[in-house]
Amino acid sequence: MDTVYNIYYMLFEFNLGDIVMHTVYIDASSAILLYKTGLFVPCSQYFSMVMETHVYKEVRVPDHPGAKFFLSMVQKNRVKVCRADPDRQVDINLSENLDLGELQTLVLYFQNVCPNQRSFIIIDDAKGARFCLRSKVPFINALLVPKIFWFAGILTQNDYLDKTAFVIEKGRYSRTVIEKAKALSSSDLAMFIPNETRSLF
Repeated sequence: MDTVYNIYYMLFEFNLGDIVMHTVYIDASSAILLYKTGLFVPCSQYFSMVMETHVYKEVRVPDHPGAKFFLSMVQKNRVKVCRADPDRQVDINLSENLDLGELQTLVLYFQNVCPNQRSFIIIDDAKGARFCLRSKVPFINALLVPKIFWFAGILTQNDYLDKTAFVIEKGRYSRTVIEKAKALSSSDLAMFIPNETRSLF
């Protein structure tokens, strides 16, 4: 049986040497897209990855892409699976139009974020992204993962361009979203960039 951790009792900032890793809350569509493009493993190496229980159920549907992969990531402690506490109210108006996985990811984030924690959300659901934008919740989509790894020195420029093209091929991004992502600078994305600078590829 899959291990489910209660987030209330856990601290999600891990040390990589002397470097404090970001805590990243991720939705199912982003996780599956990063898996398909070979980017989820490096995310789990440079970030402390957290999935809400509903999201984990979505990525563990039998015979769906990545089902066995995500089980192995949890078993290897590369992903933490955590339940949003239904008894703890969050002081923000969450839209009822959000899908359950995205809704619970946001609840989990709001229940546990603190001023000194380096944390953000990776979300590719359009409604969820709009909510984050309106509510000033720090977030990126999977399309920006190659770019922040390039800015961190983890990917070469050629690898960044290849991975970005692969994410575009596998994802469903509008031309507007693609162009906006292309225009973002390292200063625009500074809060999302991991501090580690060793190369993975």
